[in-house]
Amino acid sequence: MSADPRPSLIRGGLRAWLAPGVRLADVAPGGDPDRLLTRPDCEVVKLQPKVAVGTITTPAGRLFVKRYNVFAWRVALASLWGLSPALAAWHAARALRARGFSTPEALAAVEVRRAGVLRKSFFVTREVPGALTANRCWQAILGEPDAGRRRAGRRALARALGDLFRRLHAAGVYHNDLKDVNVLVSGPPGDPRCVLLDLERVRVLRRVGRRRRVKNLMQLARTLGPQASATDRLRFLGAYLGDGGGRAERRTWARAVGQAAARKDAGRPVRAPGPLPRVCCTVIAQDEEAMIEGCLASVAWCDEIVVVDGGSIDRTVSVARRFTHRVLSHAWPGHRAQKQFALEAATGEWVLNLDADERVSPELATEIRRALVDVPDGVGGFAVPRLVAYLGRWWYRGGWYPRPIVRLVRRSATRWGGTDPHERAVVAGEIRKLRAPILHHTYGDISDHLRSINHLTTVAAAARVGRRLGAGQLVLEPLWRFVRAYLVARGIGEGFAGLFVAGTGAFYVFLRAAKVWELRVHAGAASATRAEGRRAPASS
Repeated sequence: MSADPRPSLIRGGLRAWLAPGVRLADVAPGGDPDRLLTRPDCEVVKLQPKVAVGTITTPAGRLFVKRYNVFAWRVALASLWGLSPALAAWHAARALRARGFSTPEALAAVEVRRAGVLRKSFFVTREVPGALTANRCWQAILGEPDAGRRRAGRRALARALGDLFRRLHAAGVYHNDLKDVNVLVSGPPGDPRCVLLDLERVRVLRRVGRRRRVKNLMQLARTLGPQASATDRLRFLGAYLGDGGGRAERRTWARAVGQAAARKDAGRPVRAPGPLPRVCCTVIAQDEEAMIEGCLASVAWCDEIVVVDGGSIDRTVSVARRFTHRVLSHAWPGHRAQKQFALEAATGEWVLNLDADERVSPELATEIRRALVDVPDGVGGFAVPRLVAYLGRWWYRGGWYPRPIVRLVRRSATRWGGTDPHERAVVAGEIRKLRAPILHHTYGDISDHLRSINHLTTVAAAARVGRRLGAGQLVLEPLWRFVRAYLVARGIGEGFAGLFVAGTGAFYVFLRAAKVWELRVHAGAASATRAEGRRAPASS
């Protein structure tokens, strides 16, 4: 698959390959698909160091946006003479469709380069209506209450997957990671149609050799295979080998796949999963109609969701009731007291606390379930990093990440302390760290950011009136905040946005100190007025 020398659009370091009739503004507002991925209404379905995937509704329809991250220098340097992953996926989609294979409809491949070095790339496709990944489709079939339909569904899907693998290899198509989550299944259970994902991993060869064929079969066997019966696996192999595959050949291939899987799993500890403790998510909210739906959707896996509303006048309560019947009204007493009320209302052993503008990433949900399978009694909580979405990007740099904060706690070992609005969970016991982040949609725009700074500095200044105030607080601390965010934390790599965030961080510290000074001036003036009133002679 050679590079297409004629991108549809070139603008500075941006190059875009667009499907006919698709405008860049439809898939990349402002020339940057990150503005779609970081919107609060984007459902993030994968957030990993190498790749992020989100689905969102736009004027062009329901889209999947896949972002390939470029962090390692060796990957960036290799991009000087190689295709970006997005462009590789674009060519793979064309090649597969030419050979009769179904893929999501490719709308755009977008890449951003500086001095020829790839900084980021995006592959944008339409959603396949009603489709599920093969693992979720198989689970849905196993959950079918009617035994006859369940058997028919298992038979049809096993044969459809076997036929897909057979046709791919016969056409010289090799997918480097052909596991269950990289195959979409659409259509009725009796006639499933398979659609390939992760197209950047596709290679079209003259011939797919036996070693690669075994590897692909092993990848599916290690992921979907444990949920399938021996009969299901034989049906798959029968469809894969076709009419010429007899019982002896099926056994030979089954043995080869089993041996490859055993080699892959060699040395990996096998631990039987224990029972999961009950997990409750608590959310405090007030006038959060625009944000709370995404928050609650991200924790639908929890055993219980408790929403404490402080007196909303918008549709916050009605939206929350679509996700849980435990929507409690409690007049707003402050952040700390409201979170304590929510904690006491929870019934689970473990409580996950979120704000309405936060989301649990899919990877964090998985990590929480794994961490709680066998947690020692001495562990009282888990600290979770937060990843901020702001100004159309994820803020891995600039000092906002990871900043872990205790959010998953053992209810009996926790109380809420701190000073509003900077409340914190006070936990008795060991605090462990999780790696996957909470996604935080902190500010809607720059105006919202500045309003927040004004409010938070007012609250913080009131708590600092008795502290020392001098040149260090007015000059040196703001200067250090700027240097730390812009240079030490590499905010400089975010361009003007990084400069703005570093500047507002410094301004926050300066404004807080200035408001402390102002409070002291007013307090001094009021004290002098009272003293003068006491000295004034009585009127005759």
